[in-house]
Amino acid sequence: MPLPPDWERKAFGAYRYTVLPFAMALVVWPLVLGGVWAVVRDSESVWGVLLGLVLLGPFAATLTGWGWSELPRTAPVAADIRATDAGPALVLPVPRPSSIRSLVAIAFGVALLGAGLWQLIASLNDDWSSGAAFFFLISLPALFAILLGLGTYKPRKVIDNVGILLTPHHITIDYGDGPTTAAWQDISAVGGRSRREEFRFGSATNLISLVTGDADTGYGTIDISHKNLETDPTRVYHLFVFYVRNPGLRSELGTELGLDRFRRAGYAPEQPAAFVDTDPRL
Repeated sequence: MPLPPDWERKAFGAYRYTVLPFAMALVVWPLVLGGVWAVVRDSESVWGVLLGLVLLGPFAATLTGWGWSELPRTAPVAADIRATDAGPALVLPVPRPSSIRSLVAIAFGVALLGAGLWQLIASLNDDWSSGAAFFFLISLPALFAILLGLGTYKPRKVIDNVGILLTPHHITIDYGDGPTTAAWQDISAVGGRSRREEFRFGSATNLISLVTGDADTGYGTIDISHKNLETDPTRVYHLFVFYVRNPGLRSELGTELGLDRFRRAGYAPEQPAAFVDTDPRL
């Protein structure tokens, strides 16, 4: 299905965008591995090498992750039907809140403290002041990593408690931080736009913007990021456009007919011309 005109195709990855980060990672990783080998072979220079690894290791991992994130991937076509208090609903899966980064940050901080403590103990019979200085130096990023991990930790949500639920009357969006609910009749338009956040040279984030309200009550938007969908975001965009423009067919949401329409992308033939919003915020 065609991308919305304002979406950035780069956000879905391309092999040419992986060349630079992977090339830089290939340069940095040998330095990291060489530092590890130097620590194993020569305990005399362990503090200096470890300090270098503290800087090079995360940098190499970041480059590798950047390159991996730019690899093109085919979005799955995932949807299901779930029973809710308001009746059966078409459910679009979203990623459950993950604490992997938090746990990695905590483990990294503990490893740094262990390395600093090891160097301090090893230097007690020689020059304990250098060991103490190294332990103090390395404890600062270690404590920061541990506090960051503890502060961002979120328990993993049960899959039945998250998702985008579509019923004939309402839309409920829950990423795990609490639901956002809107009635279909309150959605006046659907737009697609891109925004850049965090790393400016990386891919943009493509957004599905549900415009609520009108000129009298005031406009509002509900944004759904393509990164918050575990199914084809382009198909989801056309789904919203289709049902906003065809209120008489919303009754099929939560039924096998609506699920089958999503899986076969049965939106384009009946869909009117692409929506162009005049709201300057989109």
